[in-house]
Amino acid sequence: MMLELTYLSLLPGTVYLAIVGSIVFSVGVFMKRFFNMAPPEVPTLYYRESSLNTYIINKSKLKERHFCPNYFLASRHVQTILPVILPKPEVTYEREYLQMRDKGVIALDWVVHPHVKMKKKTTILVVIPPLTEGASHVTPMTHAAATRGMRAVVFNRRGHGDSFLTTPKLQSYGDPSDLRQLIKYLKMLLPKSPLAAVAYGTGCGLLMSYLGEFGSSSLLTVGVCISPCYDAPARFAAKPSSVYDLLLMVRLKSLLCRHSKALAPVIDVDRAVSTWSYPDFLRNVYGALYGHANMEEFWDMNDPLRDVDDIEVPFLCVNSLDDPICACADIPYDLFKCYPNFLLVTTSKGGHCGFLEGFPPKSWSDSLSLDYVEASVELTTKPSQQSHHRPRFNTVSGQCYSYCNGTAVKSTTRTSRTYLQDMRQKGMSSKTGPASIYRKSGTERFTI
Repeated sequence: MMLELTYLSLLPGTVYLAIVGSIVFSVGVFMKRFFNMAPPEVPTLYYRESSLNTYIINKSKLKERHFCPNYFLASRHVQTILPVILPKPEVTYEREYLQMRDKGVIALDWVVHPHVKMKKKTTILVVIPPLTEGASHVTPMTHAAATRGMRAVVFNRRGHGDSFLTTPKLQSYGDPSDLRQLIKYLKMLLPKSPLAAVAYGTGCGLLMSYLGEFGSSSLLTVGVCISPCYDAPARFAAKPSSVYDLLLMVRLKSLLCRHSKALAPVIDVDRAVSTWSYPDFLRNVYGALYGHANMEEFWDMNDPLRDVDDIEVPFLCVNSLDDPICACADIPYDLFKCYPNFLLVTTSKGGHCGFLEGFPPKSWSDSLSLDYVEASVELTTKPSQQSHHRPRFNTVSGQCYSYCNGTAVKSTTRTSRTYLQDMRQKGMSSKTGPASIYRKSGTERFTI
């Protein structure tokens, strides 16, 4: 060792600098390649030729849009996990509670963006997170939407997103009834604003179910699904087979334990928590809550594709062929080639709800989705196109109520936090039933 050091010390200065320079150069080349973009990929589009698809594709420049993930983002697992752990943009939300017809409550997280001026006809973007997730999971999308001037609101299912249960009921996988009441409420609240919806992962099943069940009366102008699972009955037909499935099962059980007191009168919580089979869990929880006799009956009411042929609004799906959660073999390519308002965009890489590129990494699919939403809204709100493309809107009956600052009465002065405490003490029920909807005036705020 001493001889080697002595030898290096005797080297001429130029040779020594050359060696050091070579090492530094090699490290620099490696780091540049590590952070550099991989060869750009042109996504593949599947659709049926129509004036609607042609306009939206040209307006959004989908055929010219490249997906360029960095080399360190090439792994599908990195693409899937990184969005969960990356720092999120700072977004402030206002929480609003909406009571359903059966006295159940859902939570809405509205983005507060004081630096962007909202117009009367500003697009309202309803963001549906994956099952068991909340606003923090979709903050990059809500931040990007608000920056573009949209009103973004996160839809939290009953008991999800750190909300509470007022009735012994959780929203089933593909039950669109709560989402329907929310959409009608938003249409009554802001009748001139177009409504759009974007869903992620397991949240896509709910959006597909809603768009299919209500068809031309969905009140939505456009729908987008990022990393949807098309064959839900097959995916949830056995025990969790991957780390991702195990994590989902753990999250579902955690949610169940959190609301065990409210659900105990209807389901056997201990039995549901002890199982590690998806069919058994669904049967013990949602089968008991909704009265399904077997799994066939459950999926008849919850399969996202059960009414997919009735979707009448512009509908975009974005999938990665290396998705570790939803198999690419389940993608129904023929479906998108059949209907003139359907569009499928696939990439070879991107993981599940990932599609990250650049440094710092940002979501390529979020930008694509917002461009698609803007193009669809522009097309469907043109006076010359209304009779051909704009969905037919039904009259809103006003049967859902907003709980945010008391019992939805204008004269109330209690804060929402006090109201929630009172609701819990009273067994999560309210006897007040206003005849109309009142907008929130002082809701809870939290920053992510």
